Amino acid sequence: MTKKSIVIVNPNSSGGQTGKNWDSLHAVLKKYFGEDIEYIFTKKADDGTILTREYLEKGYNNIIPIGGDGMINEVANGFFKIRIDKGFNLENIKDNKNSSKFVHLDVTNSEAILTVLPGGTRNILVKSLGLPSEIEECCKTVTSTDNFKKIDVITAVIHNRNDDKDKDYVSRIILNAAEIGVSAEIINRSKMVRDRISSRLLSTITGVLATLPTYQSNVCELIEYFNDTGNTNIKTLLTKMTMAMVSNGSIMGGGFNAATRAEMNDGLLDTVIVKNSGGFKILEKLVDIKRGEDSITNQDEIYYGQSQAIALLSDLENNITVSVDGEPIGILPSYFKVFPLSINIKE
Repeated sequence: MTKKSIVIVNPNSSGGQTGKNWDSLHAVLKKYFGEDIEYIFTKKADDGTILTREYLEKGYNNIIPIGGDGMINEVANGFFKIRIDKGFNLENIKDNKNSSKFVHLDVTNSEAILTVLPGGTRNILVKSLGLPSEIEECCKTVTSTDNFKKIDVITAVIHNRNDDKDKDYVSRIILNAAEIGVSAEIINRSKMVRDRISSRLLSTITGVLATLPTYQSNVCELIEYFNDTGNTNIKTLLTKMTMAMVSNGSIMGGGFNAATRAEMNDGLLDTVIVKNSGGFKILEKLVDIKRGEDSITNQDEIYYGQSQAIALLSDLENNITVSVDGEPIGILPSYFKVFPLSINIKE
């Protein structure tokens, strides 16, 4: 198959450095991908998804996003269309153990490849994929062979935070992880001040200081769905949740190896829930997560599960933020389902 590639660039990534340093970055890309490779720049949110779908439908089969985790997520969403049947209802989801039958995934081009490069500030997906964190070394790695691997994707159906939208939910593809609760709220508040504070470090510190001192745990219900030879079994957990991670990759924001059992091709999503750790107590739990598997599994305050799908429910009044691959999307209640080996990633 002839490779036809397009580079989709977010010039505002890396705090605007991508656009400012485009000449030097362009030289690196030409060195490894060739002189004839094509480029297009995004101008606004969701351009990555729209452009990816457009170029895939034109016959392009290698999509190369240049941007952070949010930009890569936009591009990945262009590889798919999520279909949700009319019978699906987030508010009543716990009454229907066959909810997974209502969520479907259509692939735009099953042979197309996503080439992931470290074009942002944090590059969490790059870390979960085990790719080099430096742009030139990563370009060298992904162009040294024709190899690619298939990984799972997670679909997320998330309650819309804004009442003025046409739908009461939004749907997204997840490549790495969704973060829920205090960590997602920190991301949300950090992004709210980033237009005024261009430094990611300072905006993150601002988000932490604005969130942690007063953040309280909220009562949530976790429903895990297990598909056993076609029959869906469920398991429920009612708890006071401070933070949760629904993961395909192992790394969460901040570089924590939180989902210690996660593999991106095992057909499972990994759920980590930190219980009843409001305020600065969450910092102790993050230290436990940083220590790895034994620290997570040997204490009651942290729950770790693996399943084919989950619902995470809470009253809308609690306004619990959900972020997807580093981008705040909506609030609980939310539903997540894994689709095994659904996208080709260059390695």
